Amino acid sequence: MIDYIVYAMRSNGKLSQKVFKLAKRKLKSGEILNIRKVHSFAPVSTRKYYPGAHAIVIQINGNRYGRLDFELV
Repeated sequence: MIDYIVYAMRSNGKLSQKVFKLAKRKLKSGEILNIRKVHSFAPVSTRKYYPGAHAIVIQINGNRYGRLDFELV
């Protein structure tokens, strides 16, 4: 199971996390999988994005790998 987690700035200045499902695949040992995903930061009725520090983390089988920090303006 491959997910990605978006850490988004809330109105109170703290980060909150939201897990998004990306893919479910079975791979053989040493097999490489390339995945591309575009995430929209457009306002939706259930979520509002605020300017500031944000981050994205990849989660594979419940284990988190890497973290990319970025600034939303």
